[in-house]
Amino acid sequence: MSVSVYDSFSACYLPTFCFKIVFLFFQFERREVESHLQSDLKPHLDLACVRLKETEVKLKDTREKLESRVFIWRIGNYRQILRKARTGEKTCIQSAPFYTDRTESYGYKLRAVFYPNGSGSGENTHLAIFIIVMKGKYDAILPWPFKKKVKFTLIDQQEDPVQQRNVTRHLNPANQPQCLAAFARPTSEQNSGWGFSRFISHEDLYSRRYFVDDTLFLKVEVGPSSSQC
Repeated sequence: MSVSVYDSFSACYLPTFCFKIVFLFFQFERREVESHLQSDLKPHLDLACVRLKETEVKLKDTREKLESRVFIWRIGNYRQILRKARTGEKTCIQSAPFYTDRTESYGYKLRAVFYPNGSGSGENTHLAIFIIVMKGKYDAILPWPFKKKVKFTLIDQQEDPVQQRNVTRHLNPANQPQCLAAFARPTSEQNSGWGFSRFISHEDLYSRRYFVDDTLFLKVEVGPSSSQC
């Protein structure tokens, strides 16, 4: 039986041709699978990144709470204190000293200073609040200058927590290069104070229940060092 040239050509190249078809098919399938995997994987990676970020924020908040020292200052007889401040008899009052460690057995020694009639640019119109670094028992083994963040909160005494509108101000020594003396290691009993001469206006103070039964509550929170945040 004779074999034509056409038949010989087909016999020789048919396996190669089929192989190429199969190869191209698998290449196409592979690209389809890779594309599907990439498109399917991206949402999962994005979700994982979001959850990781949320976890980091929660860990940071937890760390700050564990490292924070909270001091609640109850200020009674407010009207009398304000009257004395306005007449110049006694312009400010000072809190009891406290240490920044939660156990009160270590840390920086601080106190808050309260000007009911304001100070400087806020005199006669505002309430002022300052923090003072005092000479303490552990100064020799503490890093200086003082770099811990301080948060002042005037507590709204509304009975319904949902309606409370606390007044909060943050003080970060790292952002206050002009106040190095206030946060340096004390050479006398205490440094000069640093804080807010216009913490809240007298008008706003009376607009809500910030003082009840002639009493104010000021919360001072001392958090981690600024360099850790």
